[in-house]
Amino acid sequence: MMCLDCGATSVVGVCADCGAAVCRDHVVVAVVHLTRIAPINRQVRVEPPARQLRCTTCNAAHLAATS
Repeated sequence: MMCLDCGATSVVGVCADCGAAVCRDHVVVAVVHLTRIAPINRQVRVEPPARQLRCTTCNAAHLAATS
């Protein structure tokens, strides 16, 4: 399978958001903080944070949404 962005490089993973195959040059390893519901209905972060593979396009969209 070849990278969707460059088309010439073998893939190392698949974007968790859009499903695009990505190579080492076009993958972003994002940190995702999972949460759980604690007593009295409040959200608490779970440690350690999880990893998620994203393509550069989806990562840019996530960064724009959080800023």
